[in-house]
Amino acid sequence: MLNKFLSSIGIGHVKVDTIVHTTEISPGDHIKGDIVLKGGMADQPVNEVQLLLLLKYEEDKQDSDFSYHEKDLDTITLDNIGTIKAGEEKRIPFEFPTNVEHPKTTDTEQTILRTTVDIPQAVDPTDEDSIFVR
Repeated sequence: MLNKFLSSIGIGHVKVDTIVHTTEISPGDHIKGDIVLKGGMADQPVNEVQLLLLLKYEEDKQDSDFSYHEKDLDTITLDNIGTIKAGEEKRIPFEFPTNVEHPKTTDTEQTILRTTVDIPQAVDPTDEDSIFVR
């Protein structure tokens, strides 16, 4: 019971690590890899895993105190993951297509692949990986 409570507030919860097979791509290529889920101290059901491809860019805007901004480019949702048991490791392969007009990586623009695991009534673990677009 205590382990279940601790997992729900982020202590000993499911961890996610996205392993991208090739971090350097050209526009129109597919990003391929594996999502590795590692169970924590208690079994936790997973609603879905979401892969978000986003563009992080630098731009001064009058309505923002921040110079870096994010623009969502595309999302893939993986469901039917099931329950991650305590201590279990589960690998989920993925393939994420990119657009042929995908922006190239520059000093002020970079592509990020963000993985979020949706766990009901718990802290959602996330992982981010940089993708170099040439």
